[in-house]
Amino acid sequence: MIKFFRKIRQKLLSEGKTVMYLKYALGEIVLVVIGILIALQINNWNENRKQKIKEREILNFTIENLQADSASIGRLLESAERMLKIHEDLVKLSKGEIQESDVTNLDALRITEANQIITKRNNLDLPNQVRSPELKRSILLYFVLTDYLEFIISVQNENMEQYVRPFFGEKNLFNYSGTSQGTTSNLINRERFFREFKNEEIKQILFEARGKSVVLKRIGERMQSKNAELLQVVKKYLDEQ
Repeated sequence: MIKFFRKIRQKLLSEGKTVMYLKYALGEIVLVVIGILIALQINNWNENRKQKIKEREILNFTIENLQADSASIGRLLESAERMLKIHEDLVKLSKGEIQESDVTNLDALRITEANQIITKRNNLDLPNQVRSPELKRSILLYFVLTDYLEFIISVQNENMEQYVRPFFGEKNLFNYSGTSQGTTSNLINRERFFREFKNEEIKQILFEARGKSVVLKRIGERMQSKNAELLQVVKKYLDEQ
């Protein structure tokens, strides 16, 4: 093809058709430019196609992570509810509204919470890997709330490990037999606990723990709502692609 065009140019020059030669050369340049533009367009299309495929893979993985987060948040809220239920019963007990036998699951008073929110942990750069500004904003908000929830979990666990558990141990409220056969049930001795509960010191310790559980539940509920919202946004975005 190149030889063919060269022969045409040489023929036009040899015949002295300068104007025709210039027109022909200009036409060649235009064809080359058009060819380059077409090649660039094809390359851009191919790159966009690759990016869409990669983005879809990332977002499908994100959906799996968000669903795992939803289950983790659900367990977290259940734990917070159990904790608050015990505190509520203890308040009623201190008011004489219920009996000691009505207060159950004392072991939850010493439980720490697991941090199992994985979406941000598995892809910290996720906001920069999506093209939609709306989706990017939703992910960033979810990540901010993730940081806050993780902070609240760490604060509660720190309070449990530095104050509640040591206090219970100091007052001999734990049953050593409760750890037998690999179990961790009935760790708190009910008789000694209710005897100690008549004192103000333990009520102050538990009051602080209750406050942190209230905050954990509130932030967990916000996180649960944001999780459902982000899941919906991601699925809608994928459906529209």
